[in-house]
Amino acid sequence: MAGVGMDTKIYPSEKYDRVRFSSDQGGAGPSAMNLKERKIQQDRFYEVQSALTLEEARYSEMRKKIPGLGRIPKDRINTQSQDLEFQKRKQDHVVFVKQNFRQIECSKFVPDPKKLGVKKIRDLKCHCGEILTEHAGLSSAQPMNNVQRDIVEAYLIPEKLRSHINRETLFKAPPENLASLLHSVPWSKEDAFRENICTTFGKISFVNNDNSKPAKYVRLSHNDSVDRCLELMEKHWKIMEPKRPSLCISVIGGAKSFKLDNKMRETFNTGLIKAAKTTNAWLITTGSNVGVMKAVGNAVSEGQSFLWDDDRITHTLRLIGIGPWGYVKDRKYLESDGDGCFPVHFKTSNIIQHGKPVPLNPNHTHFVFVDDGYRNNYKGASEFRASFEQKVSKPTEAGGLGIPVVLVILEGGTDAISDAMVSLNHHIPVVVCSGTGRAADILAYAYSHTRSKHHDSKTPRNRKGELKPKHEDKLIEKIFDAYGERWKEKEIEENIRLHLTNVKKCMEHRDLINIFPMNKHEDLDIAILTALLNSKAGETSDEIRQNQLKLALTWDRADIAQEEIFREDVLWPTGSLDDVLMEAIMEERVEFVALILTQNVVMKEFLTTQKLQELYDKSLSRMDSHHLKKLMRRTINSEEFSYDNLARLMESLMDKYDHNFDESSIVDTGPGKKFSPVLTNAQQHFKFPFKQLMIWSILMLRQKMAMFAWQMGNEPVTSAVAASRIYGSMAEHIHRNESALKEKVLTYKDEFEHLARSVLDECHIKHQEKAMMLAERKSPSWSSMTSLQIAASAGNRVYLSSVACRNSIDATWRRGIYSRWKVLVTVFLPFLLFTPFLEVNAMGEKKAKTFQKILTFYTAPITKFTHHSILYIFFVALFTYFLLVDYQFYEITTIEIVCIVWIFTFIVDELYTLLTFPSPTFHGKIRDWYGMLKCVDMLNLLLALVAFLVRIIDMEKHAEEAKIIFSINCIIFYIRIMKLYTANSSLGPKLEMIKMMFDELRMFLLVVIVFLLAYGVASQSLLFRQRDASWDILRDIVFYPYWQLYGELDFENAVHTDQECFESLGNFSSSSMTRMAYNVAKMKCKKEYWLVYILCAGYLIMGNILLFNLLIAIFNHIFTKVEEKSNEIWKFQMYFLTMEFDNKTALVPPLSIIPHLYLFFKWIARKTCCKKRSKGVQFTQRHLEFLQLFEKEEMANYLRHKKSEQKDSAESKLQKRVEELFKLVEEELTADQGGSSFNHTLIATQTTKLPRETTFESCPLEPNGWPKTEAVIEFAKKLEEKEQKEVIEEEVAEALMDEEQAKKEKKKKKKKKHKKHKKETQEEEKINNMDVQNNAKPESEAQKNIPDNAWASPLPPTTTRNLSPRLASQESPYKSPYLQRRLTPLKVQNDSSEDSDDVEDNAQVKTPEPYNILSTPRRSRSKLPASDSDSDVPRKSRKKKSLTRVESSTEDERRSKSKFFKRFRSRQLSDTD
Repeated sequence: MAGVGMDTKIYPSEKYDRVRFSSDQGGAGPSAMNLKERKIQQDRFYEVQSALTLEEARYSEMRKKIPGLGRIPKDRINTQSQDLEFQKRKQDHVVFVKQNFRQIECSKFVPDPKKLGVKKIRDLKCHCGEILTEHAGLSSAQPMNNVQRDIVEAYLIPEKLRSHINRETLFKAPPENLASLLHSVPWSKEDAFRENICTTFGKISFVNNDNSKPAKYVRLSHNDSVDRCLELMEKHWKIMEPKRPSLCISVIGGAKSFKLDNKMRETFNTGLIKAAKTTNAWLITTGSNVGVMKAVGNAVSEGQSFLWDDDRITHTLRLIGIGPWGYVKDRKYLESDGDGCFPVHFKTSNIIQHGKPVPLNPNHTHFVFVDDGYRNNYKGASEFRASFEQKVSKPTEAGGLGIPVVLVILEGGTDAISDAMVSLNHHIPVVVCSGTGRAADILAYAYSHTRSKHHDSKTPRNRKGELKPKHEDKLIEKIFDAYGERWKEKEIEENIRLHLTNVKKCMEHRDLINIFPMNKHEDLDIAILTALLNSKAGETSDEIRQNQLKLALTWDRADIAQEEIFREDVLWPTGSLDDVLMEAIMEERVEFVALILTQNVVMKEFLTTQKLQELYDKSLSRMDSHHLKKLMRRTINSEEFSYDNLARLMESLMDKYDHNFDESSIVDTGPGKKFSPVLTNAQQHFKFPFKQLMIWSILMLRQKMAMFAWQMGNEPVTSAVAASRIYGSMAEHIHRNESALKEKVLTYKDEFEHLARSVLDECHIKHQEKAMMLAERKSPSWSSMTSLQIAASAGNRVYLSSVACRNSIDATWRRGIYSRWKVLVTVFLPFLLFTPFLEVNAMGEKKAKTFQKILTFYTAPITKFTHHSILYIFFVALFTYFLLVDYQFYEITTIEIVCIVWIFTFIVDELYTLLTFPSPTFHGKIRDWYGMLKCVDMLNLLLALVAFLVRIIDMEKHAEEAKIIFSINCIIFYIRIMKLYTANSSLGPKLEMIKMMFDELRMFLLVVIVFLLAYGVASQSLLFRQRDASWDILRDIVFYPYWQLYGELDFENAVHTDQECFESLGNFSSSSMTRMAYNVAKMKCKKEYWLVYILCAGYLIMGNILLFNLLIAIFNHIFTKVEEKSNEIWKFQMYFLTMEFDNKTALVPPLSIIPHLYLFFKWIARKTCCKKRSKGVQFTQRHLEFLQLFEKEEMANYLRHKKSEQKDSAESKLQKRVEELFKLVEEELTADQGGSSFNHTLIATQTTKLPRETTFESCPLEPNGWPKTEAVIEFAKKLEEKEQKEVIEEEVAEALMDEEQAKKEKKKKKKKKHKKHKKETQEEEKINNMDVQNNAKPESEAQKNIPDNAWASPLPPTTTRNLSPRLASQESPYKSPYLQRRLTPLKVQNDSSEDSDDVEDNAQVKTPEPYNILSTPRRSRSKLPASDSDSDVPRKSRKKKSLTRVESSTEDERRSKSKFFKRFRSRQLSDTD
């Protein structure tokens, strides 16, 4: 059901009720007016307030609360120019639509003979597809009487059918002879369709989507001009504002049967929205709330946002629905009475009925309804949409818009194949999302099995595709499976042939087709970009290459641009890349800027004064430049760019600035007259273009571009310090309410600070002296300022605490003196300068002479500091003596005069140091060196002079006041001693602590004073019931509570009763006062009160316990913070101390007045008569170039090391491991599915359903569709645990089996051993019997008769080789050769190597038969442990048994190796992850 009402206002949309206005809301008005006039006035107020901007509407509430002002300014009430302009725009819109667009209505109702199978006449459908009651005239929402209805029916229904079809027969069954009657009533669209003026246009406000802006819509005929439609969209709908689109994406596909799973939906939504937002693209669908159109609408709703341009709201994503008017559900509610609907409230739905119109998608921003006269038919808009896309894609020279168009296909019916064929014929690239089904998979299959053939040309455009014959049958089968169920049997062959032909025609433009597998984790936006580039790959036009480059720039794909666009065979004309380079700089595409600069583009030639002016002008017009406008307004009181304003802005940020114009081509023709014979002012170049680019990037907060300009520019160290200085100054001008912006700027500042220090440290590692030179060098590109000066003015402690800077400062501090402690000795014993005691650097000379040594010593800052410290301490002691002892009230003593003269020399020395301090500007000198403490010091010195002058004027009258001032001077003089502590690394940071603690103490006192006054006022009001006004009250309120904080309660004087006061009054009877006067006098006496004790207890708890502990915590925090950076703080302090004493004269106060007078007269002479002709420089151009090469080289080394560290970091290793896991899983799954009959390319295009456990379905995904790293690690851990569990279970099972088998083998061995032992016993008995029969000697006697050489004969080498080391080295007590023969099988038995059999064979063959006295085998009596030796077994049985054991041992070893490898692999995976 559509909306219930319409309104007539075009902007803004009226979603809210009108408010009631009183006469005082717009200023003064008539007090009495009739109802009609009041209604007119209220409407007028409403219209005026609706026309206010958001800023003006915000102030309306504030105006209301100010007496005399209403919500609306009076001048706005009486001004009708805006209303007139608004009405004019509305009228122009209405007139344009009525003049250029038509709508088609059927004027003849004749039922379609093919659709007579209905139960009632009202359900009969005309040839146009609509029922009678929905035809023009009868479908109006306005009620009609019978007469009006009869007139309309007489116009619509032919005379022959009027008796059977009318308003009275609508609910009856159709007559039986209706089919025969219809043969005599002809119907044709030429006779039935009538074109009328368009009345269906305006805005749609979807009730289901309140948060959206109303969508604009228009209904037009399919014969209307596409040019007029684009003109409507551009001029009246403002669709090109605020930015022209760079791409048009047309999406087609399935409707009611279309579905996407979660992964595919996320891949599609992410890629589509990224592509649309990146290029500000138009998205085109049919606009219905079904299938692909609904999917695109949902994707847009997720990524939709708004742009605010003053008071106008525009969508960032433009989703245009170009669909058939006749297939829109509830379309009659979009019709108007002729002037449009602004807006119409429309309700959409998600219910889709088969064969009936579908509702609109509420996420579309624009609708173009194409009316071909037919209803309930969705094919009416395809031709107009194709013409629209062709017009958009045509070049501007051919009358088009020059916007590239890409067709994206998801699933889809046969019309999707037809639309793809039409687009390809017009050279529009197509992206096929394979894996979504039907048309998309058919085209993907055809693409995968099509081979290219050449047709009289070598260009890619003429390479046509030919389907392989063996795959044509499979393609026919796919077409039938996708669409055959809906076809009639007689239409199958014809339809298959038709669609097969269309697919083949599509393959003729194979180079324009790009297959995007939806089941892969890839980016759809990259597929769209690739399709656009491939579509123009064979063309060499400069405009086409420029468009390709702009597309690649929009997508920020420098890699694709380098491979596909910047080829070696392409020659780019001079200046052809300037626009692209400017756009890349504006959009902060650093990789593109670097790539373009490699194409023979020189930044010095590109960045002229005109280009820089254009860069600033474009930047200031962007939305992200508000911070720069505020900065310019606060510093230079202007928001317009000019080079003078830029210079003023930069001077306010870093004290000194120079544009560094390149004047090499400018000729000097006279005093103050210069001209350039070649270049104009707009074409003037800069000496240091990358410096200008870096400054622009910093001001616009483009950190990546600033880093790139820093890397490409000159003097990396100084430039990094200058960048941190600019960022720091910008942060100071940012309001504290903008904390996020300030934090961002400070983060950028810290990055450049650490960058400068890191590069300088890299230089110091390579060469210490050159690193110090870099710190001391006066930069040609940064207004001859050194990096130390810039860092000091910026408060850059990180840079100043670097090793090179510290060495430079220390070298300046000592000025060639090697030893520090020898300086102090030499100060007291100056004659040591004439001895080798003090070593001084020769500074380029072969040997330091004595005179040079003396000058070096007395001009060194460390010597000046020592002299200053000694003399200052002496001055403080003298001033102390003067104040305590020598001060005379009636005369001025000599010591007083000496002290005053000394103080005067202090003032002169301070002024001289201020003027010579190395800051570029006087304001910088005051800020950097002359801080708060210096101001106090100077004020103290001036007060001392004032006190002395006052004392001279009137010594007797003002002697007391002068001594008070001198006492205060003494305090400051003593405090000033702490300045000397700066030279100590331990005491220097403590001064910073004291300073910070003092700042916090001031804030703390503001808190304490609240409690102090609260308690003081309350206690005094209770102690004194009545009191006269006096200053004693203020004293009592502050004095007693303050000292009570420190434990001085003094209850006797503070809270106890004043007995003396009461005693002084006495009794009333003895008093001469009246009763009232006496009572008043008693009330003025302090009297103890119990509540004061309670208040005092609470006050002490809050003050002593809470507030003091808070102060301690604050001080502890400050101590910890300063202690962590104490080294940086001290080095920072030492810079200022060094610069101060470096610029002081060799003689310190009071003797410094002599060189100061000399320098003063010298300065006067230089300004008047003796001008200095030339000024020397420290480094010449050759030296500067040498230092710059060294600096750039070390910067490159540092960046290379940093990049290498990032690659080797744990995070990069983890990411690499994750990628390997993904590849492993993908390969395994591909291998598992390798049995499919399709080739690898087809497999990539099909939807793959993988197990949840393998494909990480349960894992959270990144925007690119890949699982998150944490999820993959968790998954790997689960796999590891599972594998470990399986390994443990397997080991347990094998252990049980081995145990059972071992028991069985043990039993078998027992039986065999028992049998063997029995057999051996029987044989031994036989042998003994034979010995008895042969009268053989006993064994002991036989051993006695054995020759000695038989015992002492060594073991043969072959036998020794077979023995284990233990047995070979062990000396057996039995040295019988027979024993040696018995030991040989032990080696075979215990060794499980592969050559066990060979060992035994060698032992048997090569070893000679040992000597046997009895000629019979005998048992060995060796002390070796018992074994299962088979030496007594025959050789064949023994060999067979040995082989069995070797095989068994090899199998066990293989099994153990397998287990070990599994455990090792699992542990390795766990450790790596």
